[in-house]
Amino acid sequence: MILLFVSCTQREVIPPLSLETLDGSRVYLNQFKGKKIVLYVWSRTCVGHSEQLKLLNELSEKRKDLYIISYAVAMVQEDVVKSYKDIGISPKFLTVLDPEVKFNEYYRIVFLPSTYLFDERGRFIKAYPGLPEAILSKLNSSSSNSLLLSSIVSSGLTFISLPTKSWAFVKG
Repeated sequence: MILLFVSCTQREVIPPLSLETLDGSRVYLNQFKGKKIVLYVWSRTCVGHSEQLKLLNELSEKRKDLYIISYAVAMVQEDVVKSYKDIGISPKFLTVLDPEVKFNEYYRIVFLPSTYLFDERGRFIKAYPGLPEAILSKLNSSSSNSLLLSSIVSSGLTFISLPTKSWAFVKG
């Protein structure tokens, strides 16, 4: 019974993954607590990521009360740098690299890109395919103290992922 409780709880929080950043340093994903977290999971081959990364870049300048993390899967540093150059942005948000797609061991990646929301304690709130306009609009219009994740969760948008272990992500 205790083992079941521990395994379920582990999947309800931001994963304790050790990841490399674009500048070569290492971070633990679960160290980003204290602010709400917008985790944007993408790969170079996914449709729509270019415009959404531009929008997240603008949001990161506006909303200092959020951790906005670009989570690049199945790519190495050179791929991500080239993608940002092709898009024409200099990222204002943190970018982490997950070439082995370890994130999929904690949260099933159903769509690329996807957006995962976590509260200030690092607890999983909800996941969405892409970066839905309604979510971006709520994030853009909320002041630092008025972003209620419950209002985002109850917005009626399609929920795509439950915190469970799933099949291996197929690269390529």
